Amino acid sequence: MIRFALPSRALGPGLLRAAFALALLGLCACAPRIELPRHDEAADDLAAFRARFVEPGPVGSGVAVRASLLYSTPSKANRTDVQLFGEFDRPLRLDVRAGIGTMLALMREDQSGLLAFYPNDKRAYAHSDPVIGAQLLGLPFPFALRDLALVLSGYFGSLVPEQPDRVRAIPGGGFAFSYDSGPVRLLVIDQYGRPDRMEGVLSQHFKAQVERDGAKISGPRVWGLCFTGYPEDEGDPIGPAKTLTLTLPKGDSAVLRVKSVTPKAEAWTTKALTLTLPANAEFISLERQAAPAQVREIITGSGDADEHGKSGPVAGS
Repeated sequence: MIRFALPSRALGPGLLRAAFALALLGLCACAPRIELPRHDEAADDLAAFRARFVEPGPVGSGVAVRASLLYSTPSKANRTDVQLFGEFDRPLRLDVRAGIGTMLALMREDQSGLLAFYPNDKRAYAHSDPVIGAQLLGLPFPFALRDLALVLSGYFGSLVPEQPDRVRAIPGGGFAFSYDSGPVRLLVIDQYGRPDRMEGVLSQHFKAQVERDGAKISGPRVWGLCFTGYPEDEGDPIGPAKTLTLTLPKGDSAVLRVKSVTPKAEAWTTKALTLTLPANAEFISLERQAAPAQVREIITGSGDADEHGKSGPVAGS
């Protein structure tokens, strides 16, 4: 607790106001963690999760997200800046820039699938399934951009079924809910009803670095997504997690650090969400082929800066 020993009579009105402001700043600087209700029963914990992350629904009809993404393999690590924006009902846009600001890829997800354009190569790729298309191009998240936009906004209703097939307690508090089908096969909720981790089966279309190097992965190909950095832990208003850490087989990982999430009450304009290809762009369909050898991962890009600000090797080159 901060105490001021100066007697009020020795201070004029201006100094009193300044001292009061300093006291408020001191209190804000050491804001305590907000204590949420704890739940010792699985049903209560799941109900708390749904009451906060499912039943209210997403705020607004669309969103604008700014974040940084650090993608690492056992031999390299590169950082990109991403902007995800658009309508929850689609279309959605994803712009990916290198740490030095160079545009690496522009993507658009809508009802017809995924379109991705690489400005440096002047090549465009398309697939009718947005999840398969993104994974063929190296985007590591195991679900559509729409689901990612919703999760970043604090809504999990599009991914997590209403009722689990199995439940078990987690040492230290919280519960793990298992599902027999769907993109999410495991949801771990902490004792406050907040998502702690999700797991699922990795699609065959996404290749870890060791697979791109020609090796095979033995055992299950599983992804895991951890949620940390809830704002209430720092005394801020309750909101979605600010850091998402994706783990992939054989040491690949991606850390998404959210800088801002801005709900949009008014619809985006058609122009803002349009992805227009230049006349000289080469168009390639990904429908009936594996990822072409010339496609570089949009996460590692082409000589973008790693976490130390230096240019790292390009995966898959």
